Amino acid sequence: MDVGVEAYNPLEAKAGLDVVDLRLRCGHRMAFCGNMDVLTWAQASKDELKEVVLTKLNAAKGGGFIFQSDHSVPSNISGESYDYVVNLVREYGTYPLNLGEYEIAEIT
Repeated sequence: MDVGVEAYNPLEAKAGLDVVDLRLRCGHRMAFCGNMDVLTWAQASKDELKEVVLTKLNAAKGGGFIFQSDHSVPSNISGESYDYVVNLVREYGTYPLNLGEYEIAEIT
């Protein structure tokens, strides 16, 4: 950020990066793209996917976050899981954000 970088893409979950943690630490000094771990996307249940997606959407409060995979989407992500996540983002990722039980009040 100090050298003028304005956005980070892709934000790889597998590299230990977490968009929620970064938003809490950096505020809105940088935008982020990605962070949906494709390994989780391929293996998680619908309930687990909902928790992951809605938690990460907290980073979109005030703008500056584009939800997307943290890497190329592999063929082991089923069409059903892919559609489920896309539809979650469409439903919950519009402003004003209403993330219910997954709301993180510290992120504004």
